[in-house]
Amino acid sequence: MNRASALLFLALLTCTKGERATNVPKDSIQSRAPEPAALVAPDSFSTGGPLDEIPSLLAGFDSQAGAARQQARAVATTPTADSVFLSFRERFLKMGEQITDRLEQATSIQATVLEDTATSRQLTTLLAKDGFALAYTEGNAYADEDNAYWTRLFDGTLTPAMQRYLRLRATEQSRRFSEDAALQISWDELAGRAVTWEQFADSYPDFSWKDASRFWYNTYLSTYLTGMDNSRVFSDSGTLEPEVRASYEHLVAQYPQTRTAQLVAQCLTLLKQNGYRPSAAIDSLLQQHNVTSMLGVQPPTR
Repeated sequence: MNRASALLFLALLTCTKGERATNVPKDSIQSRAPEPAALVAPDSFSTGGPLDEIPSLLAGFDSQAGAARQQARAVATTPTADSVFLSFRERFLKMGEQITDRLEQATSIQATVLEDTATSRQLTTLLAKDGFALAYTEGNAYADEDNAYWTRLFDGTLTPAMQRYLRLRATEQSRRFSEDAALQISWDELAGRAVTWEQFADSYPDFSWKDASRFWYNTYLSTYLTGMDNSRVFSDSGTLEPEVRASYEHLVAQYPQTRTAQLVAQCLTLLKQNGYRPSAAIDSLLQQHNVTSMLGVQPPTR
């Protein structure tokens, strides 16, 4: 995933306009969390290049975040609060695009940004202050979304469903999911993520941002059943990889009541019938369940 596509991917997870949540559970915590701790960020850079423009881009952005937080607090734990958050997030992603543009233009020090240098430490602090993480993929730096920042900034103000969504994504984001189309977590952890998002959908059927939660479920399930370019489900000889088979069997035994495990169980039955090799029957089953191949696809990195 290159720098541009990383931000485009984040933008694709923006809430569909007009979509509202109903029957939201009323079990959220009403107390206010402490204000996010202020980070000492540099007022300027002196690299002589595009990075020097980033502090001015972010000037006043923390005030905008504070205003959005106050707006959400005024209608705390309602779908309107979620809408306030998602509206601000759109502005956040546009800012991320501008920051990433500067990182992309700084070709002479692009590699240095990814090393532990005074500039990279200053840049990391500056971005973190406003909810951005200095991330990289395939050696290229970009401004990523830090979901842990959202959980702090809007803690106690969003609906229980949105708070749960952000906590889940913050946890997942702490571990790199893929790099260069190679899986960076275990097959069992991948299965656990798919089951978690299935359970999330069952717990919050009226979640206002279904496109996002559905995206993560589909991404994890599709990766689990079809692999990635550099993390294949089937070996070069065409048979199911032993560690993948072991994970499938473990999932079926551990979560037998979930739709995810039931689909995997059907796949295992068909695989066994065909010597644990791919078949048209498997392809048909996956198609029926809207599972698309992740081969030839650049998956999210985090």
